[in-house]
Amino acid sequence: MEKTIFLKAIVVVLFLAGFAFAGCSENAYKSACSSCSFDANGKIDKTCMDAQKSAGIACVSSSYPLMAAEYAQGKCPMVDECASQLQSCLSQVGSGNDKADCAEGSANTCYATSDICVKQAAAKCPPQQPCQAPAGLILLVIGGVFLAGFVRKE
Repeated sequence: MEKTIFLKAIVVVLFLAGFAFAGCSENAYKSACSSCSFDANGKIDKTCMDAQKSAGIACVSSSYPLMAAEYAQGKCPMVDECASQLQSCLSQVGSGNDKADCAEGSANTCYATSDICVKQAAAKCPPQQPCQAPAGLILLVIGGVFLAGFVRKE
């Protein structure tokens, strides 16, 4: 019984941790490096990379829905700044050989930094509610409710 409660608690914490910080760009890049093919010159397959990029964008939209809605209305210019910073970073660390860049790992830092930028943009972009509680507190309360529900069923 204690093992079941412990496992359920871990599942809830991991679920909430995903919402606390979504590494969408970094995960999409890692996925592209591991699942896309490369040509003889080390260039990544464009169709595959575009699919991974779309998955990363979808991840950002689902992780930060209010920011995505604001951005769609042209009200969140910080997102464009994040994209610009990502491109600038990639141009500085990229070798021109995608396969080598994936193996070396410097570009991964660019994507991780981009995720931090997007998280900061999300904090500034949604419309402010008069009684807005910190997201972490809300997630903690939701997690407690789920955990309490699991414990009562045992």
